[in-house]
Amino acid sequence: MKIAVLYNTANADVLQHRGPAAYEIFAPASLERIVTALEENDHEAVVFEADRFLIDRLENFFGRVPDDEWPGLVFNLAFGIQGEVRYCHVPGILEMIGLPYLGSGPLGHALATDKSAAKAIFRHHGLPTPDFMVLHSNEFEAPDFGYPLVVKPIYGASSIGLRFVHNEQELRTAVAEILATLGEPVLVERYLAGREINIGVLGNQPGLALLPVEVVVGVEGPPIYTFEDKNGIATRKLELICPAPLSDLLAEQAQTLALQAFTVLNCRDWARVEMRLDETGQLQLLEVNTIPGLGARASLPIAAEKMGMNYAALIQRLVDIVVERYQQQPVAQTLQPKYSK
Repeated sequence: MKIAVLYNTANADVLQHRGPAAYEIFAPASLERIVTALEENDHEAVVFEADRFLIDRLENFFGRVPDDEWPGLVFNLAFGIQGEVRYCHVPGILEMIGLPYLGSGPLGHALATDKSAAKAIFRHHGLPTPDFMVLHSNEFEAPDFGYPLVVKPIYGASSIGLRFVHNEQELRTAVAEILATLGEPVLVERYLAGREINIGVLGNQPGLALLPVEVVVGVEGPPIYTFEDKNGIATRKLELICPAPLSDLLAEQAQTLALQAFTVLNCRDWARVEMRLDETGQLQLLEVNTIPGLGARASLPIAAEKMGMNYAALIQRLVDIVVERYQQQPVAQTLQPKYSK
């Protein structure tokens, strides 16, 4: 099958550089590993940068295919180049030109990427999530749910811009830095001192929740999973323990909560759901990552491996999930336009 693997760079070819720039980049080593796995599964895989020439590249690769024939698919790992809600840009293009692709649609990406919207939806559906507030400027009243707090850019990923603060002075400094450097609203969230658990989700309706993975960081530095931890540049030790040492009941609750979060945010195909235990031992949702990592240090492939799915099998399962989902969708019929008077 023809498969185009899409990624983005920080300095992509655009007409002008405007608005918030992308700071999330899929690691080149992970891209190479994915392409190797696709080729091991007998697919014809190419890697394209998702810039302003993307549609031309995809048309040259896939060609024009009749609506009732399968063209291949796009393995979308592009976080977007610049502007608001960047995760939605490439899925929006793929929806417009009609190519099947891996991952959530524009709506699912938008809801999950906006952390305050996601948390509001969790609460609307009765799903637990820590107390929070959203700040758009340096002028604010400190939250009344106590310290310490976790501070992060509202659309951020990979723990970029993440701060752990102990008092109001640190809070105001962190908020000012995020506003100045990233130009995004700031999410301030009550810190939960319990264990951090990640759950990978594969598939749809409702999908399969993988084994829980516990994230354990060293005692040096903040007690949260930082950018340095995720990218292997921290000096402290990091452990991803799978399966997480939870009771059967708690593990089942974590998997159920992950599937609920995946569903209410309108996610598709795959995701990583992050949660923590609070002081009473209850699980609370932190966020959902709709383009989870696939590197050697990422929790989703680690959990898949523990469930008997090696890396090549995991990548093929993602391909199969896309095919299965699109097979259930009827081909769109061309309608006669109706113009308003």
